[in-house]
Amino acid sequence: MHDASKQVGKQIDDLKPDTIVLSTPHGIAAPEDFIFYLSPRGFGFSDTDNCACPPCCYNLSVAMDSKGSENLVRILKDENEKVSYLSAFGPPGNEDVPFPLRWGEVVPLYFTKSVLGQPSKVIILSQPSRRYTESVEMIPELHHLGESLFEILQSQLEKIVVIISADLAHTHLKSGPYGFSTAAEPFDKACGAWVSTQDSEKLVVEAASYVEKALSCGFTGLVMLDGMLKASPFTWESRLLANYHPSYYGMMLASFLPR
Repeated sequence: MHDASKQVGKQIDDLKPDTIVLSTPHGIAAPEDFIFYLSPRGFGFSDTDNCACPPCCYNLSVAMDSKGSENLVRILKDENEKVSYLSAFGPPGNEDVPFPLRWGEVVPLYFTKSVLGQPSKVIILSQPSRRYTESVEMIPELHHLGESLFEILQSQLEKIVVIISADLAHTHLKSGPYGFSTAAEPFDKACGAWVSTQDSEKLVVEAASYVEKALSCGFTGLVMLDGMLKASPFTWESRLLANYHPSYYGMMLASFLPR
């Protein structure tokens, strides 16, 4: 998983993006709306499952594109999408204190040197908390939001990379906090098959049939990405780099590059 994360991070660095749009399922969330973080900077930390902080402290400070986020919210609202923005500790877009980040944002961005070196700005989109109970019902809405996002981002002059922070099933181990479910393995495999084939049915039908028992926080982000890919006028080269569950939850690394 670590090697695959470094590989994807290098791919992103090689693209030299102006902006990275990150979808997180573990951010500061609203019940209904998809939330964009409207702050000029973000800061947070993440520890790991087998080494707490300290000594394993992974801190991250990023420049955030508050104007870009505000522009996305305005356009998406005009298209009747359920979106809003959230500021923290000051006037929106002019806060002195960084917006708080945690593992859902820190882990995927940590492997991207273009963020750490700060030539790239970040736009962060937080999935709503209703995803815990309504992820299957949200599929049409997620596809539509993905389509709208693609149309907006594709029209920009900047080079933009999209990262979907998304863990898989949380029920691989009986000793884990969510217990064991026979849905965990087929769910993770269906997500991997979706990456390899780009067949939406693998995700929104097959994986969706397991998600309520598999307990995946990242499912809604993947469905939104599927909507983005399907809105594209060109084809994509997809690569599944890793799909494992070294602990109670599944993790997947994949890349999608336009041909």
